[in-house]
Amino acid sequence: MALAWGAAAAPLFSLPKNPKPSLRFGTFRCSTKPDNNGNNKIALRTCKNCKTQFDPSLNHLRACRFHTAHFGGETKRKFESVYTGGTMSSPNSGKVVQYWHCCGSEDPFDPGCTAAPHSSYDD
Repeated sequence: MALAWGAAAAPLFSLPKNPKPSLRFGTFRCSTKPDNNGNNKIALRTCKNCKTQFDPSLNHLRACRFHTAHFGGETKRKFESVYTGGTMSSPNSGKVVQYWHCCGSEDPFDPGCTAAPHSSYDD
């Protein structure tokens, strides 16, 4: 079936004319343990690598993303000599480049080059 120029195709699905508003939120599971009064209490811990709170019962092998070294600056000459073989005659060799020293990423908001289970301060 060929469509003529400007002809509209039939819709793949139809939306309701008057949708009902709803307040449905995504659900997630947290472990709970009862306190002294018998009330269930969520047992979250703080990860010492990524500094986020996590539920130990939902921890898995790739739950945490972090960098193993610091984010800092080096001159472009040193940065390129480590990662791409730069020399003294590299253009802008005195320019300071900020990067993660573990992986070379120049994005300060990079989620991390290492994936591992969360590790709590309580462990």
